[in-house]
Amino acid sequence: MIKKFLNKNKNLVKCSREVLKAIDNKIPLVALESSIISHGMPYPQSLEMAKEIEEVIKGEGAQPATLAILDGKIQIGLDPEVLDAFAKTRRVEKVSSSNLDSTIFSKKAGGTTVAGSLRICNLASISVFVTGGIGGVHRNVSESMDVSADLQAIKESKTITVCAGPKTILDIPKTYEVLETLSIPVFSYRQKNLPAFWYRDSGLKSAYRIESPEAIAKIYIIARDTNSANGVLLCNPIPKKFSIEQTHLEPLISRGIIELKKANIMGKKLTPSLLSYLFQKTKGETLHSNIELVKNNAVLGAKVAKALSAA
Repeated sequence: MIKKFLNKNKNLVKCSREVLKAIDNKIPLVALESSIISHGMPYPQSLEMAKEIEEVIKGEGAQPATLAILDGKIQIGLDPEVLDAFAKTRRVEKVSSSNLDSTIFSKKAGGTTVAGSLRICNLASISVFVTGGIGGVHRNVSESMDVSADLQAIKESKTITVCAGPKTILDIPKTYEVLETLSIPVFSYRQKNLPAFWYRDSGLKSAYRIESPEAIAKIYIIARDTNSANGVLLCNPIPKKFSIEQTHLEPLISRGIIELKKANIMGKKLTPSLLSYLFQKTKGETLHSNIELVKNNAVLGAKVAKALSAA
């Protein structure tokens, strides 16, 4: 399917050398977002993290495919020299599903979010996508009406999204409620409760617990065979030693939201600003945990991709 897409859209899509080789050798692809590089972490940690994640996926026998927009084309996989240049680029558009087309048209560099990445996965028939945490319903949503496009994108994706749950800074119960409303099957990996990014346990019981990559691959195949139009969300708890205590972090999040609101920082600027605030207040602990949870998700995502290719 991906070869058909590439042949039909040569003027729109470019693949890295390693991704082309993997397609020829039938090595399963694992898609990765690029806004975590361009907007989620400071340089050079962003570049180091990106390289680490790619190596983790390769170590599990799959091929990483970092998605981005460059020179008016969708990039599926970034060659090493391209990744280095992308991580150093200062002016990068944050690409969601809604501005993917305009970013391609403008020929600006674009870092894909969860929503933007999943739209590309749908186009290219990539079945597994790995990220850190998904966007969702923001705290104080009754005032801001801020709900991430990630949720609708997951529903429409026909892709398995592997994450550590919704980002901790969101309204976690409302986010999971919207996922249920959208009929997105949400699985908790090897635990009864759902995770929430830096928190292993959100306190919310999972409707579905899954025990292995092979099981989620089989459920995904059944969903496709029964003509399900929805994506699948696999929530993988952060390793215990890298989790952050809720009692420590919650007061900082609440204080950060108040301070940023006073500074009139809202909307799209709120999440990166709040993450930066928490990084400073925890002396880098949140960033370190973020990197480790993405690596943990990459391992699971690669195993899921392998299980799908073997099914």
